[in-house]
Amino acid sequence: MSRDPETPPPWARRTSADCPVGVRQQAWIEASLAWFEREFVREPASRNVVLPGPDLPSTAYTGTPEQVISLVSRVCGVMGVDLTEITVELFDRAGEDAAATREERRTVGHYRVRNGRAVIGLDVTEASDAAYLIAVIAHELCHVRLLGEGRITTDRKDHERLTDLLTVYFGFGVFTTNAALRFGEAARGFSVHPLGELDERTLNAARNDGFSRLGYLTEREFGYAMACHAWLRREAEPAWAGHLAPGPRACLWQGLAYLGRTVEPGMLPPAGPASSRSRSAWCRRPTACGSAAST
Repeated sequence: MSRDPETPPPWARRTSADCPVGVRQQAWIEASLAWFEREFVREPASRNVVLPGPDLPSTAYTGTPEQVISLVSRVCGVMGVDLTEITVELFDRAGEDAAATREERRTVGHYRVRNGRAVIGLDVTEASDAAYLIAVIAHELCHVRLLGEGRITTDRKDHERLTDLLTVYFGFGVFTTNAALRFGEAARGFSVHPLGELDERTLNAARNDGFSRLGYLTEREFGYAMACHAWLRREAEPAWAGHLAPGPRACLWQGLAYLGRTVEPGMLPPAGPASSRSRSAWCRRPTACGSAAST
């Protein structure tokens, strides 16, 4: 059986050079990442991406409360959060009535402020799954960096999406991207309510044959955000891409192909007329793409 030598084999990676997200989504992702650079400087983006293999606990990890707190401490170290300045609360909803859980939304994590002190709560029902728990911890600690430090308020309409995106900037995008997909497959999900509460209902609002994908960042948005993160790090062929689930990984490669024909490594595309219009739609408040808001 012969094959045209000019035709790539079916297993070869064929990547479009178009941006994998729409103009509005692209403008919001790029503007938000640029804002992160101004707020947190570029140093977080230059660190190694946290990976499920070498950066997970050893096989001795079983999800005990002590081990969960240790995991929070490790994520705090990467996120630049002082563990002694926050309160960590663990709760277990495994025994709740399933019907009531569906109606009331099963909370897997939350962020609160109590007596002026940041409090993050973690559902330890599946604490033995370290990768899943890291995704939730990273999300909650990003609330600490954004809301707790007064950089934004919950009045900002995109604060929930911004929290997801910040996990990418701080190097935890592999965990949060894959966790979002896993939530869909296993009837879990991200949904952040004012002051940062995570539940499983929003992601699973649309279901088809047991699979759902609905959240604050779509698969394509996560993929393009990861592409921008790699491009800022001057990684045209990131070795960590293989740790992503296939869907967002394809969007990552497409995003990198688009960035490769658009802008130099280490930079993001400049805002053109179309992007500017889109940015204004996303950034209606004075704090949306610039100065921090006070709480």
